[in-house]
Amino acid sequence: MIYYCCELFIGNIFTGSFTFEKISNNLKLHYLKNFIRHYLTATLIDVLHSPFVFDLYQTAIKKQKNSSKFNLIENNRAKLLNSQEIVSYYDLGAGSNLLSTETKKVVKHLAKAHLKPARIAQIIYQIVLKYKYKNVIELGTSLGITASYIASAIKENYPFNETNFTTIEGIHDVRNVALKQFEILNLSKFVNSIERNFNEKLDEVLNNYQNLDVFFVDGNHTYEATIDYFNKALPLAHNDSVFIFDDIYWSPGMTKAWEEIKQNKNVLQTVDLFFIGLVFFRSEQKSQHFKLRVI
Repeated sequence: MIYYCCELFIGNIFTGSFTFEKISNNLKLHYLKNFIRHYLTATLIDVLHSPFVFDLYQTAIKKQKNSSKFNLIENNRAKLLNSQEIVSYYDLGAGSNLLSTETKKVVKHLAKAHLKPARIAQIIYQIVLKYKYKNVIELGTSLGITASYIASAIKENYPFNETNFTTIEGIHDVRNVALKQFEILNLSKFVNSIERNFNEKLDEVLNNYQNLDVFFVDGNHTYEATIDYFNKALPLAHNDSVFIFDDIYWSPGMTKAWEEIKQNKNVLQTVDLFFIGLVFFRSEQKSQHFKLRVI
């Protein structure tokens, strides 16, 4: 019963964002147990005593009233969720029951399983917009919806020749679907899309940056990979950077990685939104870790 209630609750908020049938019972239990714990222990915003996090919540995390500006991206999401296009697919990371050998998948099924829910993508958009971030790396383009949100925020603040947004996707056909989204939304100039396995390409991509404003890890959800990506990107972090980690409670390994990242001496503030974790390095703020509800 607990599985059903939580799945229904999450599903009503984040339509199509989480497919319980694709994970084992042990992972279901881990995810749901931590979801309940997070909901019960999250800091209430009216007793939040960090001016920085309070402002972050009010301007970026709290659901914004004007969502009409996201209509074009969300129209693309709706089309993907109904697309009958068939693409070649194979699993490059952890956690999917999809075969590691190449198989055929219908885009609408991939969209249902992998697209970041609008609520979370819009939080990332608001963060990029608010802090005027322009040097960004995303690991895991998927079908391009979250990348479109990021690129749209960058586009609002800068001309394309002043920005450096790289997104990496390992699957050829999936990347091609994402490229179509960027073209439709007139964002292609703001996105450097690379087709390659993260492990093969990340070092080279990092060498193209003097510093990183945003490092968004949305793929290969294993403890080892997450810690490796964090450690590789960490030297490029600056005082105002944010590192974003997706699915921090997806598995015990991901939760272990999240807790280890929180304890890193360079990490001074974290904001746990359950679905994603935000990591900050702001020396002017007290070292603190927060849990906040987004639903």
